[in-house]
Amino acid sequence: MINKILGKFGLILLKKSFYTSHFRLRNQFLPLSQLFYKTLHDDFFFVQIGANDGISFDPIYELVTKEKVKGIAIEPMPDIFKLLEKNYDKHPNVKLLNLAIHKDQTEMKMYRVDPKKTNYPDWTKGTPSFNKDHHKLGNIPEYDIIEESVKCISFDALIKEYSINRIDLLQIDTEGYDLEIIKMINFNQISPRIISFEHGMRQGIINMNRFVECQTLLFENDYNIIILDNDAIAFKNNI
Repeated sequence: MINKILGKFGLILLKKSFYTSHFRLRNQFLPLSQLFYKTLHDDFFFVQIGANDGISFDPIYELVTKEKVKGIAIEPMPDIFKLLEKNYDKHPNVKLLNLAIHKDQTEMKMYRVDPKKTNYPDWTKGTPSFNKDHHKLGNIPEYDIIEESVKCISFDALIKEYSINRIDLLQIDTEGYDLEIIKMINFNQISPRIISFEHGMRQGIINMNRFVECQTLLFENDYNIIILDNDAIAFKNNI
């Protein structure tokens, strides 16, 4: 109510933690953090698809744990999921699911760098993909790639099974499957206020035509889009 009144004067009321955490970083552009705090409320709920270990290269872990918001974090790889459980051990308000999101399959093969190989940088553990050629983008030889079967659930089934009736933030990082997940969303049923996802056009994860297709879908459903180097953030017009 206060923000509605302030909005008439071009002002907004934000939590003190926003200023202490982010305004001190004066030279950084942090649209996801700004949108998070702009939409933050007592019943804030997030869904993260492709959570990795919860910390490594994670754009929302600090936000959701600091503000103690409720949500669901999803990670398909069993060994990485154990790390996710450890990192969220003190945050029971976040439900963890050892699953992948897929349009129509309940089990799929994922291709990843063999975790027994220790000569690769830390970022490679976050690159499991449905695409068996995905590793080529990182110049990783095929003989260091293994396949693992993972359990899957569709986005619609996730919504129904866990009685999700609102998503304030949908965070997606699935190494090339992000756009397919966005296409699964029934925007008439549930319309996330913020959708943060990886496009990876510079790395060749997707091409421009596929991104434009996704962009058109989001525009049609009343989203604005901020395009960053590797990621994009869509947010509703009424934020």
